[in-house]
Amino acid sequence: MVEIDDIKQKVEIGGIFFISDFAQPTNYEAVRKALQRLVNKGEIERISKGVYFLPKRNSVLGNIYPQSEQIAKAIAKRDKARIIPTGSTALHELGLSSQVPMKHMFLTDGSTRNIKVGNQSIQFKKTSPKNLSIKHRLSNLIIQALKSIGEENVTKEQLKKIQAIINKSGELELVLKNIKFAPIWIQKILIQE
Repeated sequence: MVEIDDIKQKVEIGGIFFISDFAQPTNYEAVRKALQRLVNKGEIERISKGVYFLPKRNSVLGNIYPQSEQIAKAIAKRDKARIIPTGSTALHELGLSSQVPMKHMFLTDGSTRNIKVGNQSIQFKKTSPKNLSIKHRLSNLIIQALKSIGEENVTKEQLKKIQAIINKSGELELVLKNIKFAPIWIQKILIQE
């Protein structure tokens, strides 16, 4: 059935894969059992129901788990869904918060779900297509981070950091083009800066 060599041919070390990458409707249960045997042998690891990864091993740290965003992107790709980081995830990715979130939140047009990864969780929250209309990653992060902070709580220091991030990226024109999809208060504070 599915052996470790089959997985290594399709998945790079540290990569995420799904039962559906190896199964057809007629052999789904057999593939699931074969993957479970490989988990029991320690050759692969199960992240969540139907979600696996080929471990990247470190002699000191042991198995290095994929980052939450890598897992979220893989699930979104499999489900043909769009996602954008929101809340503390967006704040952390922009560098507006040094605290690593325990709950990584993503807006999606796919299914709402929670996935537990060690002591962290990944939450997919269904949203309207309007919230996913921007394809530019930095614009999405800025809008979602500012929404998370809230209009009344945004500080000058945070705005300066955002401005520095935009300047460093060299994507000012794209950000200005995309903020028209943001709430009016976000448009105003970004244009002022």
